[in-house]
Amino acid sequence: MRIQRCSGFIGFAGLLLLVGVTEARGQAPPDADALLPAGDEPDAAARGLRSLYIPDGLTAERAVEEILRTSPDVQRTRALSLEAKGGAVQAMSGLVPRLELVGRATKLSPVKTAGIPGGDSAVINARIDDLQDEAAQDLWRGLFSFQFPSLTTQYATDATLIYSFTDSLAEALPAYRAAKKNKKAAQQQLEAELNDVAFGARQAYYEFARAKAGVGVAESAVAAAEAQRKDTAALVNAGAAARVDLLRVAAQLEAANVALERAKLGFQVAQRALQTLMHTNEVPTLGEDLSEPVTGIPSKTEDELKERALVDRPDLQALYTYVEATRHQLKSANGGRAPDLLVRGSAQYSNPNLRVVPQQERFEGTWEVSAVIRWAPNDTVAAQGRSKQLQAALQRAEADVIALGDAIRVEVAEGYHGVRAANAALKSAGLGLAAAEEGYRVKREQLRAGIVNTTDLLQSQSELIRAQVDVVDSAVGLRIAKAQLLRAIGSRP
Repeated sequence: MRIQRCSGFIGFAGLLLLVGVTEARGQAPPDADALLPAGDEPDAAARGLRSLYIPDGLTAERAVEEILRTSPDVQRTRALSLEAKGGAVQAMSGLVPRLELVGRATKLSPVKTAGIPGGDSAVINARIDDLQDEAAQDLWRGLFSFQFPSLTTQYATDATLIYSFTDSLAEALPAYRAAKKNKKAAQQQLEAELNDVAFGARQAYYEFARAKAGVGVAESAVAAAEAQRKDTAALVNAGAAARVDLLRVAAQLEAANVALERAKLGFQVAQRALQTLMHTNEVPTLGEDLSEPVTGIPSKTEDELKERALVDRPDLQALYTYVEATRHQLKSANGGRAPDLLVRGSAQYSNPNLRVVPQQERFEGTWEVSAVIRWAPNDTVAAQGRSKQLQAALQRAEADVIALGDAIRVEVAEGYHGVRAANAALKSAGLGLAAAEEGYRVKREQLRAGIVNTTDLLQSQSELIRAQVDVVDSAVGLRIAKAQLLRAIGSRP
């Protein structure tokens, strides 16, 4: 009969008849290595489920790859890595001597300059007049009337090399080490972001698959209700059933149509969500065969997985690295409290060179070397304040490490037991689907024999639909639980 053919197709969403899930050994979560029966031919549920598969369609791997490529969260985290690299380069500049090159043209104010000092000019001139040699008179008059020049324009080039032992060794070196740690932490944070985005991508893809299968379940329910309506109508016309039975079946058909529209709405939402994450308008198709075994589930015990997560989780490692960077920053801030010891050397090539007396309108080169100790109380106070801020940041970071470690333990436990629960749900849903299919078949035969009424049959059909939904949820849930466990232990989902 048509009802029997439809009930065979309804099982397409019954992922759990793909069972054969291996039992757990010890504390290790069971791995769904055999979702198909042991025989050569897949069962009706597997065949129906495989009908959803579209060759060359979108797989979970391709969806994750595309979402990782276009994710703005990943791009933002990559920018943090670039920022950390810039900080490392900036900190490195403090380790080398500071070279300053200056070229300048300066307008100087005129000044009153002196000549060769002498006494009373009248007495001096009288003495010069007493000289018999006119050449000597001209020489002495020129000498006593000489004035040093006052040059008002200067052109100069300066090269200054400064090396501060305090800045370089006490401040710049710890700051450079902190910058390198921040660069490493940024890379670890990027890896953590990639894992988070990959998990979100897989979750979105499997929600899309769940919605796709849900539409199929709803369509098959409508087909079954339609067939039942036709059969009931025939029974009513033959006088073997009351007209109220036909009304009940018609109501069930309308309910199935409403459920189908809701399933289509859910599918559209899931599809749009996946398209948004992938940043594409291309309509995705289900290119992953959900009847295939779920492999790659970690087989360690819960305690072993927790230990692995505490070592491999990149977000936790980033926090550890950030703690180390903060400690180096604290050393740098403490170094700023000490007096500054530096050496300085400079060379000047200028016209006029102010160190040359008297001033001459020509370029002269001079140099100087000095050792300097300087101390500014304001700098010490500022460094002390910065040190206290970094101490507080260090305490917060250490507390964050403890909190994240606790959260990771919980996440691993959730993922580990989530996989076990998903496997158990998969097995239970498969058995429930088989029972619901058989119950529906029996009720159908009993209705024909007049043993039960349509109410019993409709109830049996509702149980069958619920069993189908449970199968879809448990099959997709196993894949999501696997991705959640992989992310919890620090692996790429």
